[in-house]
Amino acid sequence: MDYRISNRLSCILEGDKMFDPQRICQILEKELEPIIVNFLELDGQVKVRYKKDNLQNIFFIEFAAQRIKPIGYIPY
Repeated sequence: MDYRISNRLSCILEGDKMFDPQRICQILEKELEPIIVNFLELDGQVKVRYKKDNLQNIFFIEFAAQRIKPIGYIPY
């Protein structure tokens, strides 16, 4: 399994002393889009929003898809 996304986010969260939630949202959008496109035909872009609730960091991932791509199907 590829843990590059997790490693990059950990570096940002641990190393970025000037925590910027918008920056993390932008990074997540760019990292998640190629993964989502493998399974869905997107109708627009991936949007990530951030909310702080007491001590919890909550991220919302939003996107619209025209269709779900078939999994395990090889067209001929």
